[in-house]
Amino acid sequence: MDQPWPTGFRFADHTRARHAEVHALLAAGHSRRAVQRQLGMTYRTVKALADAANPGELFRGQWQNRPSILDEYKPYLDDRWSEGCTNAWKLWEEIVPLGYKSSTSASALTYGRSGLRRGR
Repeated sequence: MDQPWPTGFRFADHTRARHAEVHALLAAGHSRRAVQRQLGMTYRTVKALADAANPGELFRGQWQNRPSILDEYKPYLDDRWSEGCTNAWKLWEEIVPLGYKSSTSASALTYGRSGLRRGR
């Protein structure tokens, strides 16, 4: 199964880690209330993590497939990325004449499929 959130995304990595922690404590015989207290989570969070057989079930896609201000530039950015241009500033400079109106900080050229990501 394709992971909806690949590794390298803080949200996904954090969720996977918390899922593993909850399941390890439950497997060791701790109650859900004990896990809640030990990890400082709400009972509903522990329940959601415990009820999910794998972390992928927790990714409901609320941030996936949303329209982006970069959508109309993605084919161009894909092409440039495949050509070896991985400098986000340079790519931003190239799409501004094509009609891109946002600043680099607003978009941060977040473009996960091709590898462009906001600096951490």
